[in-house]
Amino acid sequence: MKKIFLVLSFLLITYSVFSQSFTFTRISPAIVTLSDTTANEVKGKALLNPNSGSMQIRIIRTIEDLTLSWDTLGTSICNYVNCFSADADTVTDTYSSGPADDSIWIYFYCRSFYYPYLIPGAGHVRLRAELVSNPSQFIELDFTANTPQTIGITQISAIVKEFSLGQNYPNPFNPVTNINFSIPKNEFVSLRVYDILGREVKALVSQSLTPGEYEVNFDASGLSSGMYYYSLRAGEYVSVKKMVLVK
Repeated sequence: MKKIFLVLSFLLITYSVFSQSFTFTRISPAIVTLSDTTANEVKGKALLNPNSGSMQIRIIRTIEDLTLSWDTLGTSICNYVNCFSADADTVTDTYSSGPADDSIWIYFYCRSFYYPYLIPGAGHVRLRAELVSNPSQFIELDFTANTPQTIGITQISAIVKEFSLGQNYPNPFNPVTNINFSIPKNEFVSLRVYDILGREVKALVSQSLTPGEYEVNFDASGLSSGMYYYSLRAGEYVSVKKMVLVK
C-alpha cells in the first residue's frame, strides 16, 4: 500500500511539474504583409489563456531582427490592457481563463510612417510567454512581417544536408555579384552586407525560408570601391565572408 502511495505521489508531482498550465497560440498568419504602400503598421496576433483560474504571465521579446523597412520605429508589444513602448522588451500582467479577451499583439511599424516609399524586406520577432511563478513553463512564437515588395531570391535546390554560405562570384566584382547559401531546415534567414567599418549597407534576405539552396543577386551600383563583408544568420548558424568591389 505504501509503495502504491509513493508511486501515485510521484506521478502527481511529475504531472504538476511537466504539464503546461497555459496556452499561447498564434492566430494570425506566421508571415503578415502590409496591405499596400500607404500603410505604416501591421500586426501579428496570439491568444494567451491559463487552463484555469488566474495567473501572472510574462511576455518577453527575445528576438527582434529588423531590416530598414521596419527599424525606424521598430516593434511594440500590446496586450488586452495596453500597448507598450518600443523599448519595453518585457511585459507582465495577470491573465484569466475563460472566453479570451487575453490577446497578445506584436505591432511592426514601417518606415513609411515618415517616408512615402517602402524598402523591400521583412522583420522578425520572437515572443516568449512564461509563467512568473515557474519560468521553466514557457511557450515561444515567431512573427514575421513583410513589405508588399519582396527581395528576389532564387531557390536552386530543395535538398541540402547542412548550413553553408558560399563565396560570392565573381569576386572581385563590378557592380553585380551572386551569393549562394543553403539551409537544411525551416529557419528565419538574415543575409546582410556590411562595409569595412561594420556598418550595414544592404539587407539582402530577412525572412523565413524552407530547406534548400538559394542564390541572391547583390547590386552594389551605389557603393564605392573597397572591401565588404556579408553575413548569414539562420537559427544558430552564423557565417561571414568578405568580397571586393572594384569600379
